[in-house]
Amino acid sequence: MAEPQIIIRREPFGIGFDITVEPKPAWTSFNCERPTLHAARRYAEGLHTVHGWRIRDETGEAV
Repeated sequence: MAEPQIIIRREPFGIGFDITVEPKPAWTSFNCERPTLHAARRYAEGLHTVHGWRIRDETGEAV
């Protein structure tokens, strides 16, 4: 099984950003939505710090 990755995407049906972990870990779901890109990145960085998973930003927005 592939190592999970944290993926940040624009929310397709509203304003905000979706954060997903793919493939989904069997023990829980870390997926959520945040209102700003800053908040989405902070959440993703927290998951990265705790689990060591790579962050993939698919928003197309430069830092």
